[in-house]
Amino acid sequence: MPTLTRLTLALLLLALVIPALSTHATAQSQARSAPAKARPFHMTGVVKNSMGVPLKGVRVGADNTVIGGSEVWTTTDAQGRYDLDLSKMPILNSWTAAAHLVVNYGGGQHTLYPEPDNSAAFLGRDGAIRNFTLKITGQSPGGGYYGARFYAQLGLSEAGEMPEYGDVELTLTPAGPMIDGSEGQTIKLRQNQLPFEVPQGRYRVTARSLSGKGPIWLKARGGAYGPEAVVNMEYTAGTGMTLSVDMVHPRR
Repeated sequence: MPTLTRLTLALLLLALVIPALSTHATAQSQARSAPAKARPFHMTGVVKNSMGVPLKGVRVGADNTVIGGSEVWTTTDAQGRYDLDLSKMPILNSWTAAAHLVVNYGGGQHTLYPEPDNSAAFLGRDGAIRNFTLKITGQSPGGGYYGARFYAQLGLSEAGEMPEYGDVELTLTPAGPMIDGSEGQTIKLRQNQLPFEVPQGRYRVTARSLSGKGPIWLKARGGAYGPEAVVNMEYTAGTGMTLSVDMVHPRR
């Protein structure tokens, strides 16, 4: 076969194959980007932390809006996905989404509440997609905070000399991952910024005198004074999760 003829055939084949490949790639892209559709009598979705990491073992439920105590629950898999079957209760057909996760952290047990991306009720026959995000910092819609409130208080005079107000800088260094498994960041605060909301976690806290009046020692609740204090979260009624240290200039 003459060389020119072979070249012409090759070009014709390319002209046919390239559009086909392009069409196939476009179809795949559209399939990936197409929004998922709700299935009748199913509530489905994904639960992630604030960094977008899927969360396994989260309890996800649909709460019936008509008859109290008619919840249906399931648990997320390793990819944070869940599929809640509502077909056994077709008459009780109006539902809202809820989720919670029990975590052992910092020597205590904490219950966390991921938030749905849509809190509206839905009909069982329509089904719904509800994705959840576990937030551990920032202001919540109700006016509270997802994070923990950090306090630094003057210690008792017998423990040492009280630091002068406004003369203290505190450094909070994460003592391991945050409560949702994410990596925390070091936070520096001035005394006049307190109380200050920080991501829920466990912190190693140090302090210094801005005017150079000598070392400042700290202690967490139930601990002893020292150059640093490791602080765990506690629940305080009316406030939520809190972190607290006492501070003094140690006696010389």
